[in-house]
Amino acid sequence: MDIQFWYWLGITGVILLRYLLIAGGSYAYFYCWKRETMSENKLQSAFPETRQVVLEIAYSFRTLLIYSAASWFFLDWLLAGKTMHYSEVETYGWGYLIGSFFVMVLLHDTYFYWTHRIMHHPRLFRWTHRTHHHFSNPTPWCAFSFHPIEAFISMGIIPLIVFFIPWHYYAFGTFITFMNLYDVYIHLGFRIPGSHRLRLNYTAELHDLHHTGNPGNYGLYFTLWDRLMKTYQPKADQANEKALLPG
Repeated sequence: MDIQFWYWLGITGVILLRYLLIAGGSYAYFYCWKRETMSENKLQSAFPETRQVVLEIAYSFRTLLIYSAASWFFLDWLLAGKTMHYSEVETYGWGYLIGSFFVMVLLHDTYFYWTHRIMHHPRLFRWTHRTHHHFSNPTPWCAFSFHPIEAFISMGIIPLIVFFIPWHYYAFGTFITFMNLYDVYIHLGFRIPGSHRLRLNYTAELHDLHHTGNPGNYGLYFTLWDRLMKTYQPKADQANEKALLPG
């Protein structure tokens, strides 16, 4: 078989296994093993029903299969030498390699904020983002529970990186794994002790507010764009406060 097929099969395996370990591991820890001992840190006192969790998993794996299909084109670009990939660390040095990771994170944070905010426009929401907001009390499995259109939109960051930034697979692979970890974290549904001290970082608390219908909090990694655009919402407003009450 074509070498591209085997590369694609390997990438697909990594995509599925990584999400299974990160989201599944987080769910097993917080919602099963530590359910009672960590309950005081649950952002919403109620635990989601099994049906919700099954839907989150189904939608997430549909998204991952879309990512898998798109990775075929990524491989095609890569093997044809059309991207800005470089294979030797010495080409730019370790300083650039580490710095390029942070550039990817900052670029993605900007891309995510604006695409996320646009998808909340009333004329676009039902066609793009409403599937994700079916879950007002999210679990780690919700991280990639997208409508197919949103799944394609979310992938737009990849061409921006691979065509415009010289990248090494060390930095790119670390970025993709970090993205998965952080997306699961903000959908955790649990407060991580001490996270409130990270004033510029986007937290599980902020995204939980977003899922309960409070306006704003469109960021992913940082609160910078929300603060600049006056969409930062650090606590529930009165109209949606009931959604956060126990019971």
